[in-house]
Amino acid sequence: MARVSGELITAQAAAGGYRPPSQERAEALAEAIGLLVQAADEAAARLTFESEPAHFLIAMDETAAR
Repeated sequence: MARVSGELITAQAAAGGYRPPSQERAEALAEAIGLLVQAADEAAARLTFESEPAHFLIAMDETAAR
C-alpha cells in the first residue's frame, strides 16, 4: 500500500493546478486511496480477463452487479 503517499497527493494537486492539501489531509487521502487500490488489486486477482476488451467490460459489469 506504499504506492500512494502524501507527497504523491501533493504533487498531483500541484500538477493539476490545485492548491495542495495540508500534510495531514494529504496523508489521510493517501491512506484512503491506498486502501481502494489494495481492494481493487485483490478483486482483480480473482478475475480472469480475456484479451478482448468486450469481455473485460462484461466481466466488470458482472462484478459491479454483485
